[in-house]
Amino acid sequence: MKNLGFKKIIEFSLLALFVFGFRVLIQEFMPLFEQNLNLTFGRFLIKLLSNYPLTLVMLLFDIYAAYALNKYIKEEWSFIKISLIVISAIIIALLSALWIRVPIWTGVYSASFFNDIYFNLTLFSSFVFNLIIISLLHVYSYYSRLHERALNLEIGKKNRARHQYQQLKNQLNPHFLFNSLNVLDYLIFIDQKRASDFVRKLSSIYRYLLSKEDLPIVTIREEIDFVNLYVDLLKERFSNGLIVNISIPDEFLEFNIIPGGLQMLVENAIKHNVISQECPLVINVFIDNEKIVIKNNLQPKITTIESGGIGIKNIRGQYMFLFRKDIQIKVDSFHYEVRLPLIENV
Repeated sequence: MKNLGFKKIIEFSLLALFVFGFRVLIQEFMPLFEQNLNLTFGRFLIKLLSNYPLTLVMLLFDIYAAYALNKYIKEEWSFIKISLIVISAIIIALLSALWIRVPIWTGVYSASFFNDIYFNLTLFSSFVFNLIIISLLHVYSYYSRLHERALNLEIGKKNRARHQYQQLKNQLNPHFLFNSLNVLDYLIFIDQKRASDFVRKLSSIYRYLLSKEDLPIVTIREEIDFVNLYVDLLKERFSNGLIVNISIPDEFLEFNIIPGGLQMLVENAIKHNVISQECPLVINVFIDNEKIVIKNNLQPKITTIESGGIGIKNIRGQYMFLFRKDIQIKVDSFHYEVRLPLIENV
């Protein structure tokens, strides 16, 4: 923290020195326009900018300089960036002055060329113009990025809220709870041990959802353990009609995923497809090309539940907000596939 404060003091002192120097430079140069050209600085600058090809080239260089500085220098108002803005303006001004003065100067190769008052006034005017343009472009870019970050933050909060709401709906899904209680009622009469295991798994599912709902990410290992519990409950209902194959190598288990991401995709497959022992629904979870893939055979219900794809949209929104990565969806006549990017430890 002390080093950071000292750095800021140095940067502020250097910036103050630069502003003072720039002011002295203006005071020295401004009277020269009327003394040597009988023109004010403003009139000379207008006359200079009336050379439209030169003005166009300067603006193009200014735009490129502002773009390059904003792309490669991440600190918004550091002394390095401000220094580079000034240096860029000087270089563009020098090229502009050479453009104007070289064609009418007979002693181009003489050192006295750079002592020519007209050359120096042209250089100064171009420098002021380019410094203002590059600075304005940087200010515009700065506030545009601020606005974009604020907008992305709001979108992220909205997606996060939607995702949490969807998770809450999944937790309190009356159909899931109703079916689970029916299965439990059945198991109590035929096999009390299975009924006890069923209650334990059901409580573990709700415990996981409650403990992870405020976390932005969990490991794939944790999510797979949760999905296995979820699938075990479903198999009490669907028996051999539901087959879930999870094949994730150990080296990928510590990668990250959003909480409930895999479970929501498994639930999505179950909700929209026919499940029976004659036509089992097969869901495969595996790694391919640095993505975790959830793929199932397509056997859609004739009267499927009305869906606006909210679950997929929420998962996509979370990945875009948290990781700046998009999910991939592939559908053909036989399979439905979703690919989630693998996220390393953050």
